[in-house]
Amino acid sequence: AGRRWFWIEGNHDPGPIDLGGSHLAEMHLPPLNFRHIAKRGSIGEVSGHFHPNARIRTKFKTIARPAFLLDKDRIILPAYGTYTGGLNSQDSALVDLMRPEALAVMTGPTPHAIPMPR
Repeated sequence: AGRRWFWIEGNHDPGPIDLGGSHLAEMHLPPLNFRHIAKRGSIGEVSGHFHPNARIRTKFKTIARPAFLLDKDRIILPAYGTYTGGLNSQDSALVDLMRPEALAVMTGPTPHAIPMPR
């Protein structure tokens, strides 16, 4: 009650129709632009389609986790579902979208921000 819900629809489903609210392909709330799939050249963008993950190697093991990718133009959200796959941050689709100084914030009990693995 007292809230307006906006759902940004993805490519796999139309959104939670039974929950109400407005269903949009994109939503512009300056300075932010919410969309499912990131667009090259956009600024202030929040998207989620790629479900990025990042890997780092330590002396003892490799750690792979869902990750937020961010730079001065955009943030790409990780997947939140158990059965949703993820795209490695080293994939060209993500490398081509993100600036060289991009960060990956690896999720988990303690989030860790690292330079985006490429």
